[in-house]
Amino acid sequence: MKSIRILSLAFCLCASSFAQASEWPAGKPIKLVVPFPAGGGADIIARTISNKLSENIGQKIIIENRAGAGGSLGTEAALREKADGRTLIYVTNGTLGTNPALYTNVGYNAQKDIEPVAKLTEITLVMAVNPKRIPVKNLKDFLQYARSNSKPLTYSSAGNGTTSHLAGVLLSQMTELPFEHIPYRGGAASMTDMLAGRIDFTIDVAPNVLSHVKAQRLTALGLGSPSSDLSSTIKPISEEGVSGYELFAWDGIAVKKGTPEAIVKKLAQAIQKTLTDKKVQEALIARGARPILSTPEEFTQFVASEEKKWGELVKSSRTSLD
Repeated sequence: MKSIRILSLAFCLCASSFAQASEWPAGKPIKLVVPFPAGGGADIIARTISNKLSENIGQKIIIENRAGAGGSLGTEAALREKADGRTLIYVTNGTLGTNPALYTNVGYNAQKDIEPVAKLTEITLVMAVNPKRIPVKNLKDFLQYARSNSKPLTYSSAGNGTTSHLAGVLLSQMTELPFEHIPYRGGAASMTDMLAGRIDFTIDVAPNVLSHVKAQRLTALGLGSPSSDLSSTIKPISEEGVSGYELFAWDGIAVKKGTPEAIVKKLAQAIQKTLTDKKVQEALIARGARPILSTPEEFTQFVASEEKKWGELVKSSRTSLD
């Protein structure tokens, strides 16, 4: 697979310098703060990489879920810890891209407070319906169903301002259909009501949706991005009736600004080594998450561009929270 070959080549370029990085400071186990509920897409990916990352760092890693405000509360809490490399922050397009535009007081400044270390994955979105509630098999039939319905169809999300929320906003804008947003406290809670047949549709990250599609509990109507390692049987939304629709999520690891450069470098190299592990790659890809290698400098530039992109989407949706 192309993405795996790219990862392997990139890792060869950095592997020689990995052993030269300074050792991690001694002390209590490293904490990886995931600012989302257990069982959601972010939590699944964090746990997929944590054991191998722990092995590559040579330190025990404990995952701590600190959910709330679309990831802002956990991110802010992590930034109250020392900048010594013992607290890692799981970051996403939501926490570093959307939330600064969504919340009046997000509690942190993505540019001033956070040191991006490395991207982990890019994650396609999957639009799905519960076939017991919406008996359609493709997006074109769904759109026809929505237009003929007397009331706006409902869609669930992991919370206000999350990727799954803005994915629905974008679909509404591009189809000129008035969908009703039903926010939940995390992707797992959103999926519970989808599976129970209480919600009409969702457009969520593949790790939250794909297993239920494979088990035929949900019907996939399209992907948010044409670039994916998922089965070719699920076509992009842009090819299924909504031309130009493209949206994908991403995640990565960051630390508090001021963390020693040597630790940032070693952590980045450990993440790269983790993402080149065949079992880790297969587990991520099976969940719809495509492993992506990056240096701290590349990830920093990417985060800056994404903050602008997602901020503009929030503003265009006229979504705001105090």
